[in-house]
Amino acid sequence: MSSRSPVLIAFLGVLCASEAYSQSAPRVAVLSIELNNLHKTTPDTSLAGRVQALGAALSARMVSACGYQIIAVDSVAQAQAHLGVGYFYDHPDVAAGLAAAAEADWVVVPRLNRASAWAADLQAHVVRVRDSSLVSNRIVELKGLELGPELATRLELRGAAWMADQLSQAIEHASHPWIRVLRRCPPDAQ
Repeated sequence: MSSRSPVLIAFLGVLCASEAYSQSAPRVAVLSIELNNLHKTTPDTSLAGRVQALGAALSARMVSACGYQIIAVDSVAQAQAHLGVGYFYDHPDVAAGLAAAAEADWVVVPRLNRASAWAADLQAHVVRVRDSSLVSNRIVELKGLELGPELATRLELRGAAWMADQLSQAIEHASHPWIRVLRRCPPDAQ
């Protein structure tokens, strides 16, 4: 056996792992974004629609830019399992059970932490469904989500892009910890 054989074998192993990586599209369930109001004031009435638009933009970005398959969780089952504000966030195993029933590989449990009309952050747990493991918690700041419709629309798109990149990094690292994985989705935010 030549001295180049171990290097060649290692290279072929990385190449095969990279090929398997590029062909697979993990199945991801993204639960609805829940509002976690940390401020004493009531949010602007338009915030609910903006949170919903942010969730839709996040799912769309995970598909279009990152190449994931977004799996829908049965809304009736989700409503029945939801026992209160922050329940899925505090119980990632329950979220994983819902995602397992939908045959997803991963579940994202997002929430919007509202500190004021000016300051909020989108936070998300990344949970591996097969063992209900919480593999990462990611946070993206969204300053000014309640200040005006034009800014809100821009923040929805940028926030979704930033969070999709963060989620992708967590999923890919947890899926392939032994190789340096290229980014599945670009960090640019349109």
